[in-house]
Amino acid sequence: MCNDNCEISLYYKRKNNQGEAINLTLDIKKANSIEEIYNERELYIKSLHFAQEQYLEQIVKKCDVYIIEIESKIKGYFCVNNDKVIYEFYLDVEALKFSQYIFKTIIENGYFTSAECKSYDSLFMSLCLDFHKKASCSGYLFRDFYDTEISLSGFEKLKFRQAELRDVSKIDDINYDFFQRLEEQIVKGEIFVLYSNEVLLGAGVIQKVFHSTNYYDIGMIVNKNYRNRGIGTYIITKLRQIACNKKLEPICGCWYYNYASKKALEKAGFISKHRILNFDF
Repeated sequence: MCNDNCEISLYYKRKNNQGEAINLTLDIKKANSIEEIYNERELYIKSLHFAQEQYLEQIVKKCDVYIIEIESKIKGYFCVNNDKVIYEFYLDVEALKFSQYIFKTIIENGYFTSAECKSYDSLFMSLCLDFHKKASCSGYLFRDFYDTEISLSGFEKLKFRQAELRDVSKIDDINYDFFQRLEEQIVKGEIFVLYSNEVLLGAGVIQKVFHSTNYYDIGMIVNKNYRNRGIGTYIITKLRQIACNKKLEPICGCWYYNYASKKALEKAGFISKHRILNFDF
């Protein structure tokens, strides 16, 4: 069973021009940080048919990163968390013909036991389908939208604005661990609040997903005392409009069984054609 640094012999069953069997040496090396695969991740993000998911991006930043080398040349990487869940698997074009062999080898050597995969991550998705024993959905990914106008009735003196540090205590009262870096995000201008008089009805966020793309994840949280009154849809609509006015590309997602969030996002004009899938091997 291989752990941090491991050399595995992968025998690829093909013959060269002289009719000799090809013997490839596969090295799996644990990176010291995700920065070691900066260039490879740039290529991976560009290879996706749709935007990276913010939820997964935050997980990947905390994962162990393993570099894939073939004949001592870097050909790709994969990211695994402490629970042995793999979140990204990437190979360059020259190594794609070996993808099934590499994926099977790292499964057999215990690097991961399950996967969480975006449905539009073609290579990763295909390999998971090749070797999985069980599959399920865990999330909706919204990458398309149409323009909508939403009004909110039943509240006095509505005010939707960018959050300020004086809002921190009220946001904390309804946070429920939604915002992990609240004060930092307020300073960066990522947080917005919706008030009725002095009552905080909800808060929203617009945050860049990946540094080299123009995709911005939007999300919201609603004061539990005022749920099921259209506040979530109203906030998401406002956030989408702000993003579009700034020439940003808004995206969002929600847990597969969070029916209220899904409904709010759809009412705000977002469309989900994609999923987050879980696989067990």
